[in-house]
Amino acid sequence: MLKSEISVLALWLMLVPAAGFCQTAITDPGAIQICASVKDVEPPAADRPTAAEEKALASCASVDAYFGFDGPVDPAKARKCAYAEIDRAASAPLAGKAILMMVYANGKGVPRNFDVALKLACTIGDAPGDAAGRVHQLDRLKKSNWTGNNFSVCDHSSGPALYEQCAILQERFDKRERDNQFSELSSSWSPPQQKAFHAFMAEAGRFYRVQASNGVNLEGTFEVQEETFLLNGLLTSLQQFERGELPRYSADEFRKAEAEESAAYTRTQTGKDTHWGTVTRQGVSRSEEEWRRYRDAWIAFGKKRYPGVTEQSWKAWLALERTVMLNRLSR
Repeated sequence: MLKSEISVLALWLMLVPAAGFCQTAITDPGAIQICASVKDVEPPAADRPTAAEEKALASCASVDAYFGFDGPVDPAKARKCAYAEIDRAASAPLAGKAILMMVYANGKGVPRNFDVALKLACTIGDAPGDAAGRVHQLDRLKKSNWTGNNFSVCDHSSGPALYEQCAILQERFDKRERDNQFSELSSSWSPPQQKAFHAFMAEAGRFYRVQASNGVNLEGTFEVQEETFLLNGLLTSLQQFERGELPRYSADEFRKAEAEESAAYTRTQTGKDTHWGTVTRQGVSRSEEEWRRYRDAWIAFGKKRYPGVTEQSWKAWLALERTVMLNRLSR
């Protein structure tokens, strides 16, 4: 084998991660060349945690410290925790090298160091296209003397594992804002209304989890995205109701809505089709059972907060929403 061939092979092996999102190599020639320029770069030894610190960080999650999910944002803890995660071979996509890459690229708690960030990007693992895109992005930031602080591993996250984790990360941010809006909506409600609302929200959470995992075809989406969709829809509905835009359905409309929901559900339990992508007939049945509990909890809460709305109106409105969910499976 020629010396040049050995060099190329050695570089290629360097770009195959020992542990990461998945065992793939960067194949883009430009990215390989950039990675070659930083192959000998090492992060400052002083940035690593001490032995005592690493022991204390045995169960830490760098993503929580980096984004402030377990308290105030703590870049130093995030950095030290990320090193500890690498040492214990943590396999989560948003951990270890991914967090360190953002720490050094964004200059969070340490002097900005694009070369270290690039070295990490070159060895992080991931879908080849995402990995190469990340390397090129960091190289552009380096050459332009970028001084921002919002570079993210999720900027390139089309691979399934990282895409899902980035969706979960986004939902953690969204949940903060959504919870604040729920709190603002209910802050002036009476104690009995708030008690009924909390009971309803617990049931809503159960139904949304069951529906997302059993009643939605997950071939092109993730459970967390479906739960988020349902929770955001709930918030929108409550905001409309608080503005006085309440359900009003006649007895005939109620009977028609219930008949349509029943027919839509029956179609999933009879006939030749027994599954729709990741959804099974049994899964729909489980989701339907949970939906009925959710419907009852909605009605109980609605009677407390919106006493002017009849039970038949609540049932009609909820049946129409459920029919939309079920009809997605027949398309």
